[in-house]
Amino acid sequence: MSYLASVSVLVFGLTLFLMIKRPKGINLGLAAGIGAVLSLVLGTVSIYDAIQSFIDIWDAALAFVGIVALSVALDAMGFFKWAALKVVKFSRCSGIRLYVYITLLTAAVSILFSNDSAVLILTPIVLEVISEMKIGPDGRMAYLFSAGLIADTAAMPLITSNPVNILSADFFHYSFIDHLIFMGPVAVVTLVSSFVIVYLFFRKKIPKACSVELINTLEATSQPISPPLLKVSIATLVAIDVGYVITSLNRLPVSLVICAGALFLIVVYWATLKKEIVLKEERKGVRALAKEINWSILLFMISIFLVVQGLRHSGAIDILANAFINASGLPSLLSVLVPSLMVTAGASFMNNWPMTFMGLLSIRQVGIVSGVGVSNLTGLIFSNVIGNNLGPHFFPLGSLAILMWLDTMRRKGVRISIKEYLKVGAVLSIAEVSIASTILWLELSFFGLRL
Repeated sequence: MSYLASVSVLVFGLTLFLMIKRPKGINLGLAAGIGAVLSLVLGTVSIYDAIQSFIDIWDAALAFVGIVALSVALDAMGFFKWAALKVVKFSRCSGIRLYVYITLLTAAVSILFSNDSAVLILTPIVLEVISEMKIGPDGRMAYLFSAGLIADTAAMPLITSNPVNILSADFFHYSFIDHLIFMGPVAVVTLVSSFVIVYLFFRKKIPKACSVELINTLEATSQPISPPLLKVSIATLVAIDVGYVITSLNRLPVSLVICAGALFLIVVYWATLKKEIVLKEERKGVRALAKEINWSILLFMISIFLVVQGLRHSGAIDILANAFINASGLPSLLSVLVPSLMVTAGASFMNNWPMTFMGLLSIRQVGIVSGVGVSNLTGLIFSNVIGNNLGPHFFPLGSLAILMWLDTMRRKGVRISIKEYLKVGAVLSIAEVSIASTILWLELSFFGLRL
């Protein structure tokens, strides 16, 4: 193995180690940044590669920051607590209805605000709700797994539901609407099947009823958001959704819409801080909101892309590209399922961020050097999306959202062992990827959809 090949593999391994172990509590941005600096210093990538990396992913990185900023502003206003209380009220003391509505709320937040935002914001709220309603340790697992795994599952139908989706769309230059056409049906079927699978795991632990008095107490003592801010919040979300379509039709960066919406809500929140419109228990300064935004994600996304680009010297990208070519030539459903499972394996045990970049670079290589048809290339592009959306929660290390979910619960005194997690996560992941790949294959084979 040549010098550059050996060094690129070592740098990649070190970067993964820093991302997973986080020595001295370093954040993901710094962990990947160390790998990027080493890649530049040791010559596995060039300054030109760094500039190109920024050009390729700035929209996805900025969009992610915008989504988190939007979520933080809505959370400070009390929007998500308001939604959670509505869920509790609509459950009408039925444990099963509560499970259904928490799942729907989780899916909605994940679709509109990304899986990471859904996990960070809703997990503490769900914990608080089930604690107030005196649901026991066995029963609460159903609601918590719904909040965690369904959030990760739901992040497919919109480009903005997961930064992985934005990266793929920017990389291969397809639109918000293109993504929705392909991934909308896939997401609906996958979400329904995931809901059923998680329910089957926990059906005997979900309480049949909860306390009416507790629900009445929660409703009487909580007013998480004022009516004026609620109206502004809903109107802003509608405007953002319309903006997604407009920017898509005009091939404009989707981050412009998200960041504009987030900035508007932050300004509205700041303007109402000194008034009674913002409830006392929800008041935070704008500086406090800024601290809750994960700014390091910008450094992380650019840096990990650089580190993965260095793997070109090791032949890893060529190997994966050849594997994709062979897999796409398989008969029938296997031409989509096998690439999705390949990505699933990489995303689960290596983390879906580096696997996303490896998949993107490998598929581009396939398009350049092989005679793979448009249908097969489209299948590979969306197999990469499926594998990196659904595959990572096979194993906790695969998804940042799942790692944050487990960490949030651990800080609240709820621990889930690897064995307990794998009983649900591994089965759910493989089932989801198989179902999603089947729907994608049907779209390509019977409906003739192409990018």
